[in-house]
Amino acid sequence: MRKTVVIDTFSIGGFHEMFNASFLYVIFNSTEGPITYIADKTAIQSIKQLLKNNSQFHEMLERVTFKEKCLLKGLSFYAIFFRYCFGALLNIFYLFRYRRDRIMFPALNPVFSIFLKMILKIQKTETYVVCHGELSYLFTSYRKISPLFWYASFLRPFFSGLLPSTLKLILLGPSIVRNFTVHYPKLLPNIVSIPHPYIFDEVEIRRSQEGQVVHFGWVGVASEAKGFSIFATMVRDFCERYNHMFTAHLVGWHPFPKDAYPSIQFASPAHIFLERSLFNQAVSQLDYILFFYNNAQYKYTASGAIFDAIEHGKLLIALRNDYFESIFEACGAIGFLCDSIEDMYLIVERVLRHEIEVEQFYFNLENARKIFSCAHIKLIV
Repeated sequence: MRKTVVIDTFSIGGFHEMFNASFLYVIFNSTEGPITYIADKTAIQSIKQLLKNNSQFHEMLERVTFKEKCLLKGLSFYAIFFRYCFGALLNIFYLFRYRRDRIMFPALNPVFSIFLKMILKIQKTETYVVCHGELSYLFTSYRKISPLFWYASFLRPFFSGLLPSTLKLILLGPSIVRNFTVHYPKLLPNIVSIPHPYIFDEVEIRRSQEGQVVHFGWVGVASEAKGFSIFATMVRDFCERYNHMFTAHLVGWHPFPKDAYPSIQFASPAHIFLERSLFNQAVSQLDYILFFYNNAQYKYTASGAIFDAIEHGKLLIALRNDYFESIFEACGAIGFLCDSIEDMYLIVERVLRHEIEVEQFYFNLENARKIFSCAHIKLIV
C-alpha cells in the first residue's frame, strides 16, 4: 500500500489547528496505506489535542507516524516571510526524499510554489496542495515594501500556464472553484474540490430567551480590513439604545487596546491567540455571531469562523458573500445574509425585539454538522 506523506513546514502552535487536524482525518479515511505527518512540534501537539477524544484516534495512531521538527517562530510579517523561506528549503528536500510516495501539503507556500512547479515537471510525484487565503494574493494590489507583494509575485508564475498533471490543487468549496477558474480556466483539470472539513463535538446549544440579554460576538481574527470599525460602531449604537438587552464580545486574535472599546468584552488581550479550550468556552456564551466580511474577501478562500459558529450552534448575521451563500445552499439558512450594513442593523434590532422565528435555522445547523464533518468527507486519490 502506498504511503502518504503530509508536509507542513509553516504552522506553529494552534495556527490552522482545526483545519490541519480535520484534513488529517480526511486523509486517514481516504487512503489505506501508512501516513507520515511532518510538522513543527507545537503544531503536532495541537493536532493531537484536538484528535485525542475522537473515537478513531487510537486506530489513527496505528497508521500515522508524527515527525516533529523545529520551525522558525514569530507572527510578524517578517518572521512569517523567513519561515516561508526556510519552509521552502525543507519542502524541496522532502519532495525529493519522498518522491516515490504520495505527498500532501496542507497549505501553499508562495516562496516554494515556483520550485514545486519546476520539480514536478521533471519528477512525476503525486502531489496535492491545499489552497487557502494565498489565492487572494493573486487578485490584490500591494505596496512593494509589503511581503504580500512578493508572495503574489511568486504565486503568479506558478498559476500561469499549465500545471504538471501529477499536481492537484485542493480548493475548499464550489464557490471558490467557480471564482478561481474564471481567471484560470486551464487549471480546471488540476483542481480537486472538497468541503472545508471540521471536527464537530457534541455541545449543548445555548439559546437566548425573551427577557434575557442577547450576546452578539465577533469570532476569529479581527482587523480593520475585515470590518472591525463597523463592528465597533454598531456595538456602541446598540449599547446606547438597548443597554439592558445587548452585549458584545470579541473572541479571537486582535491588535486593539481593550480600554479604547469599553462596550466590547474581549476574550483575550491584543496579539494573543486563545487556547482552543478557552476559545470554545468564550464562543459558547454567544447567541449570534456577526460577520462583516465583504464579498471580495471570500471569493477565493474559506472561512474557518463560520464552522466555529456551526460547531457551537450559533446563528449568523452576516454581509452576503459568495462563500457564505454556498454554505447556505448546502445546508439551508443558518442565520441571515444581509445586502448592507443597514440590513444588519435591522436584523439585530428585530432579534432584540424577538420578532424573528429561528427554529428552522437550528434544524439547518444540525444538517450543516453532518455535511461538513470530516468523518463524511473523502478525498479521491
